[in-house]
Formats: sequence, C-alpha cells, structure tokens
Amino acid sequence: MNFPRRGKLSCEKFMTGQPLTPNQQEEYQQNGYTIQPAVFSKSECDQFIDYMMDLHAGRHQLDGFTPREANEWGRTHNQHNYDPIAMKWLIDARLYQPLYDCLQAEPDGIQTMYFWKGSEQRRHQDQFYLPSCMSAWIALQDVDDKNGTIYVQAGSHHHRLVTHHDFEAGTEFEGIDYNDAVDLQFERNNLPEVAVEVAAGDVVYFHGVLVHRGGPILEPDSFRHVLANHYIPRCATDWHLNWTRYPVNPV
Repeated sequence: MNFPRRGKLSCEKFMTGQPLTPNQQEEYQQNGYTIQPAVFSKSECDQFIDYMMDLHAGRHQLDGFTPREANEWGRTHNQHNYDPIAMKWLIDARLYQPLYDCLQAEPDGIQTMYFWKGSEQRRHQDQFYLPSCMSAWIALQDVDDKNGTIYVQAGSHHHRLVTHHDFEAGTEFEGIDYNDAVDLQFERNNLPEVAVEVAAGDVVYFHGVLVHRGGPILEPDSFRHVLANHYIPRCATDWHLNWTRYPVNPV
C-alpha cells in the first residue's frame, strides 16, 4: 500500500507548549485523565505516520528496527532508545508543562510504544508494570470507538492499584490471572467506563492507576496510529527497572 509523502520529518526540538487549564487540571485530579487538544499539528502527525509506515515496509532503514511482514502490525517498544525521531516525541518540550501539572514534579520519560493497528487488550493499570508512572497518549490520527480507541474507568485512580504482592501465596488474588483481578477491581469500583474520542494531535494524559483497556478496530483494514509515552517524576525513588530516564525540559 502506497501512502502520499507529506513533508520532511525533523529532529529539531519544538517550543514549549501550553499548561493545562484549571478545568483540565481538575478533570485530571477527579477523573484520572484529561485531553489537551492540538498539542501537535496534523502535519507533524502525518509526517510521523509516513516515517513509521516506511520503517514497517522497509523503505527506510534504521539500526535496531526490523521491518515487519505486510500483515504484522504489532507495536514497537522503546524505539526512542535507538531512534532520534522517536526520542524527540518522548521529550518534546510541549509536553513538559502538562506533565508537570499532572505529576506535580519534573517529568522523566521512560517508555515509548507506537501502535499502527490499535491496542486491543484487556483492562489493566500501567503502574502495575511501571511504578509511579503516568501516560501521555498521543493521537496521530482521529480516534473513536470504530478504530480502536481506549476505554477508561473515570475516577478509578482513587481506588486500589492491583500490585504484584496481591498474587503472593495467601493473598486475595493467589492463582488468579492478572487481567481477571483487574476486571474484579473494575466491578468493585462501580464507576463508568468512558470511550476516549480525540482528533489527530490531541494528547490524553492519564494517571498510572487508572483502569483502562484498548478497544477493537471495528472497521476492517483501518489503522489507528498512536504513540503512547510513559513518564515518572524525576524525584521518584521506587523506580526499580534498569531503564534510562530521559528528562523532559522546557525550552
């Protein structure tokens, strides 16, 4: 499949963006997520999509990236570790102030995941895997319930985080599958689940304890290009993974 070229992709830093509004900050505190519109331009998003499609098809070579088969649309994981383009999207200065507003601390980037074809998966909480984290979920195209959006349980970040200790011998979830345990917690929370609908360039900031899942793609052959970045407070002391932390700073 051929896609039109939409301009040259730059590795240059962007200017510092806008802070969250008081309403967005309140929404993040109350519901565990908020949407900041038009953080990135549609042109930037289109260029990044073109770049990732070229990598996927082998039209562009990048050390560390293995081209996929035509029907293999899995996610990339931590591409920023070997790709300056992905790194730029992780530490873009426009993300600094919103991340600071959410974390109430200086942000460090720790993970990138690029999804070509959605991220259909069961309910989970990101802090089960990445202590102290939050997410900046960057829509590179318009996303709704037809092309694999995420579903969040608004307010669930005020409730229990299912942890690894909950599955030890003699504990409540001993012998239970992790996703089954989160489904049980979802039911106990008794809170609404919301489909997140966004436009290209919008960023969804959400708390690492928020219960969420990836929905299915209902339109055959459609794509859902999203970059999911994860961040922790620079002051975090419970970060045990041997991953490099990349400071996000204002220009």
